[in-house]
Parts: sequence; structure tokens; C-alpha cells
Amino acid sequence: MVILAKPNESLLEHTENSLKVFKSIKDAYENVPELCGVKDFWEHLFYSLFFHDFGKGATGFQTMLKGGSRNAPWRYRHEILSAGFISSLECNEDYKKAIGLAIITHHKDINLLRERYNTYPSPNGKKLYTKKLSELEPHFDEILSYFDKIGEWSEKYLGYELKNFNFISFTDLMDVYKEIALPYFIEWEDDEYTCLHGQYGIFLKGFVNACDHLASGSKYGILNGISNMKSIYNFPEFRGIQEEALNTKGSAFLTSPTGSGKTEASLFWSDANQNARNSRRVFYLLPYTASINAMYKRLQRDFKEEDKVGILHGKASYFLYKGLSDDLEKNYTKSKGNPDDYNELKRKIRDIKGLSKKIYRPYKVLTPFQILKSFFGSKGFEMQLSEMTNGLFILDEIHAYDAHVTSLVLEILKILKKDYNAKIFIMSATLPTFIKNLFKENLGILREIKMKRDELRKFTRHEVNVVDGNILNNLDMIRKDLYNGKRVLVVCNTVLRSQEVFEYLSDDVKNSALLHSRFMLKDREKIERSLDNLDLLVGTQAIEVSLDIDYDVLYSEPAPIDALVQRFGRVNRKGWKNNIIAPVNIFSEGSNKDKYIYTPKMVQKTVESLKKVDLLTEDLIQKLVDEIYSEGYVGKDKEAFERVEKHFEAFNRRIVPFINDNESETEFYSLFNSYEVIPFKYKLEYLDEIESGRYFEAMSYFLSINIGQFKKLEAESRVDFDNKTYFVDAEYDSRIGLMLNASEDLFL
Repeated sequence: MVILAKPNESLLEHTENSLKVFKSIKDAYENVPELCGVKDFWEHLFYSLFFHDFGKGATGFQTMLKGGSRNAPWRYRHEILSAGFISSLECNEDYKKAIGLAIITHHKDINLLRERYNTYPSPNGKKLYTKKLSELEPHFDEILSYFDKIGEWSEKYLGYELKNFNFISFTDLMDVYKEIALPYFIEWEDDEYTCLHGQYGIFLKGFVNACDHLASGSKYGILNGISNMKSIYNFPEFRGIQEEALNTKGSAFLTSPTGSGKTEASLFWSDANQNARNSRRVFYLLPYTASINAMYKRLQRDFKEEDKVGILHGKASYFLYKGLSDDLEKNYTKSKGNPDDYNELKRKIRDIKGLSKKIYRPYKVLTPFQILKSFFGSKGFEMQLSEMTNGLFILDEIHAYDAHVTSLVLEILKILKKDYNAKIFIMSATLPTFIKNLFKENLGILREIKMKRDELRKFTRHEVNVVDGNILNNLDMIRKDLYNGKRVLVVCNTVLRSQEVFEYLSDDVKNSALLHSRFMLKDREKIERSLDNLDLLVGTQAIEVSLDIDYDVLYSEPAPIDALVQRFGRVNRKGWKNNIIAPVNIFSEGSNKDKYIYTPKMVQKTVESLKKVDLLTEDLIQKLVDEIYSEGYVGKDKEAFERVEKHFEAFNRRIVPFINDNESETEFYSLFNSYEVIPFKYKLEYLDEIESGRYFEAMSYFLSINIGQFKKLEAESRVDFDNKTYFVDAEYDSRIGLMLNASEDLFL
């Protein structure tokens, strides 16, 4: 008889397909045995995959697959039965335990098995296990015949023939939960760690999941990177920083102005640090979703191979939907859409996103939080950490993170470099030397790439003007530039202030927009598409980093020097080509709410320093940054940085393979100082989209507010929780965004 693994795939077919992926991963990550200290690691992974689905041979599972039990699911875990086949192995007991753990947890972690499927000490659990195990006996001889494939397939996919196994009887099958999984869990609870609680277990579990998932998705190998990045960016002449990056082996810093070709330089660096197979994964980290979306589209366009580039952030599904739905929107309306077209689009987005989460694409554009998640023990973290092995990490605009996140990023980079053979490339236009030194000292980074001073001075584009007073007292000054036909960028520190300024200025400027974090997704997306053609853009910090916009003049509320330099970078971006100097105006005073965003001392030092500057030459910027940050982190920033530094190692030690620690995962999500909400006026529209299965349209109604704002609205009974969603009773306008009380801390 043919035993099935899936309705349209036999158990033998799926097992061999997973071994095809195994060979691809083994070739790409050949140094894993050395990293985890287990020379026969690939042999253990081979056996884990060979046995991982044998439990599907149970009669009830086969009946379910063949459609004979559609209304009565099997209601058990096949992997609990599959793990018992490790009884056939002749190897070190610790290694046999590891293989058993990798198999029994390849769908559900030990915590869930303990809650629902434990075979000991629960008498009912033992009884259910015995009953389900008996369903394997009618097909046991057929499954045992598959052992004949071990020699052939190990020769083909592992590279040598395996013989260290025995043909066993049905009664030899081990209860792996009782004998291995439960003792492993108790050891973890008691802080009595073994080799199974470390990298060895992480790699084994991570690669089992990767091979199984990819094979199930009909992908039988992982993709390699670009073989020659110079063929992609075939410039007639390389800039100095790009040439240097092309010849830099190992981790490095790059300090260079906005618009100077940093992105290409970082990709050239990744080329210089690839292995012979071009299989090292490249992780391009950016702070904001808008810049991630733009980089994702850019790399797909430049590489001309869409499958090579993945995107990961909290709203990636919506971004992918908007990118893929142009043709669909011509034929689909809320009343007359073709559900089949829409369902096909949903399936395609699910597949794209799913492959981006797995070890498949060689380039990923993502936020640091997607990397951090792995170090907090979230579901699937073993596969994520395994993928990051030998990774090439490019961190762009690292200055954008607060002290707490900066410290977390530094801690995980230390682990990735020490334990996972990662290389790191950090770049920024304005990174204080004290932060640079923290990374250099902790990560052992010796190389720094900088523009030569004469080349740097050619990038001078801005003339600084500190304007006395606050922005509200100087609106006529801004109106004058608008009247004279200049394209004006205004950056405020709080949402409330940006809304006030926009409402005053936009009356006379038809082609204008406001951009901050409190727009619903669908409105924010429309605004971001219009940024190239505006006469007036008013925004908050949301426009500081990586948005490819270019205005004639800037008016900005006061902020620390590194934040201001990013704002300057959105004005006269290419002015250096024609020796054009553009004005950037900074008001000497902000609002009384700015203290919730920036350390007042740093803002004041910045304003005083800029008063002494006229022409802001690019070689002067680093000097100003270092003068202002001469004391390093101070006050609450210093406390936040040192708190992570002190406690992270002990916290991370609790993250072990085969167990998803719910407390650690909760702590990870607490890093997001915000709630996703929907304005109450759109509640019925949102619920209608949900009821109709239009998931992506429903997503488009969400926006973020911070915890303080949420708690205040909640205290005022202005929050409604329905259908697992928060709705807030606050005014909303598609051009202004969510409008909250002026007394709140409104920013970003």
C-alpha cells in the first residue's frame, strides 16, 4: 500500500523531498558542525528528517488524509509517534535524544505537548498515546521497509552511506515524550543545561523545520545570492567608499553623507564577504517600514530576480497586497469582485511572506525587531537563528534607535558574531563617536570606511539659519517661501504641532500633504505615493530616515544634531552636483511636549552649536555631533542602555531550543510601545470587510497610538474592544490623521 504524508504526496516522496532541501542547506552551511561542536551533525539531521513523518502511518491519520473522516479529525500529533523510531539508532545517547526532540517538536513545542498531549504522568495521556500508537501497527511492516532507503539516500544526500541503525520491532518504539522531552523540560526549569539546550539543539530543530516547510511548499533547495554585485551596479567609476567596501573583508563601519552611494557600498561589502557558493544570507536592517518597503522594491528592481529578495515587518502583508493588486483592482470592487481572484491573491501573498520567513531567499530587508524576536524565544526562533548563521548584517541609519533598542541590537550582534560567525556592516551619515566606539569595542570592528576630506566637502549642500522663537510665531516666514514658488519641507516634533502647522499653511497650498504615524494605513500609503510632487510637506520624525524625497528649503523644530542632519538630508539631496546651497532653518524653541521625545539638554546644546554655523560643510558635521554628545548617553538614556547591558545575557540564557517561553515572548512584544487601533467612525466598514473575508482591506483601517494615549482614552471610556480589535472614539480626517486632545503627549 502507499502511505501518504499529504493528500497528494506519499510519505516516501515527502521524505525524499525534505532530504533534497537538506542537501542544499548542508552545502550552504557547511561549517555548522564546527560551530556547534558536533562533527556528525549532518548525520543527525538526516535521521531527524528521515523519521520525522513516520507517525503519519497511523490508520486514523491515513483515513483523514484520504477524506474518509472529514467530520472526525484524527485529533493527535503524528510527530509523537514518529519520534519513537529513534529506537532503531546506534549512536551516543545525547545525540539520540537530540534527534528525538527535533522530531517530536517539529510542529509543536514542548510546552504545548505538556499541556495537551503529555504521555506522563497523566493516565489519560498515556492511555491516548497507547491507543494512537496501536494505529501504527497495521502499517508498521510497510514503514519498516522504508529503512532500505537509508543507505541509498544517505549516499545521495549526505555524501556517505549510513549503517548505524537496526531493524526494530513494533514493541521497541520509544515513548520519546516521557523518556526525553519531559526530562529535558525539567532540566531547563532547574537551570541544569546540557548540550541539547544550546546551539546544537537550535541548529537541529531549525534545519528540520526549514527542510520540512520548504519541501511542503514544493521548494527543494534554497537560493544563493548574486554572484557578482558589480554586474548589478556597473558604474563607469566607483566612489572611494564603494571601492573600499569592495575590498573590505570582515566587519566594518561606513560614515558617509546622504546620497553618496552608501547602499551600493554596503552591497559591494556583502559581495566581498560572500563564500564560494554565494550562500551567506544578507540581512539589510532599516528602522522604519516606509524605508524598508522602498528598499525592497529597489533591490527587486536592481537584481531583476524577485525571488531573491524578501521583506519582513509587521505590515508586510498589506504592502505586498498593494504591490500585487493593481490588476485585481481594475476588476474587483466591494460589490462585484471575483472571489477566486481575491483568494488567489491572498494565497500568493501568504506564499511570498512564508518564504521570506524561511531559509530560502538570500536577501532580506527587515527591521531590527524581526532579528530581536529570535532572541526572545518566539515561535520558530530556532529556524531564524539557524538562517542567521554566517549572516552578513547591514545596519543602515543606526542612529535612529533609542538607547534601549541600541543596547539590545548591540547585545544580539555580540552573540551573532561570537556564536554564529556573522559579519556586520554599520553605516550612517551621523553616528556619534561614542556609539561607534561602543560597537567597535564590543564587536571587535577595526575597519572604518570614510570619505576623504576633499571629497566630503564636495557634498556640502546646506546653509544653516537658527530662527528665534517657535514655529507658530514664524508661519508667515514659511508662507513667504511658498508664495515664491519654493518646495517647502516642515518637520515638527509632535503630531499635534504638525497638525496645527499643516492646517494653517495648507489653506493656501493645494498641492500639500501631512505625514505622521497616526494615519490609517490606506491614507498613509496614498500620502507616501504623492511625496515626489508636493509643494509643501509637513511631517514628524516619520520623514527623517531613508525616504527618497527632495525639497528646496527646510523649516524644523529644534532636535538633537543627529536627527536634524537627517532632516537636512531631505533637502537639496543632489545639490552637490551643481554646487547648489539650500537653506535649512531651525527654530530656537520647540513645544513643551518635546521633552517626552528628546533630552532637552541635547536639544539646547545643538541649537547653541548651530548658532555658530553658517555654511554646514559635510566635514564639520561629525565634529558637531561629537561635541554635542561628548558625555555619551546621559540621564534616562544611560540608565536604559546599562539596564539591557546588565541583564540581557542572563535573560537570553533562558531561551533554549524545543521550548517557546511565553514569558520571554511577552517581554519582546512589550518593546512595542504602541497599540494598533481603528477610528470608531470606520468600525462598521472594518467589520464588513472582515465578515466578507477582505482581510487586506480590513488591515488598511489600522493606525498606531502610544500606550499613554491609549490608556488615557481608555480611562475616558473612549475605547471599544470588539472582534479582537480596539476602536477609539476620536476625530479622524484623511488629510489630518487622528486628532487627540492637545493635553496628551503627541509625537511621531
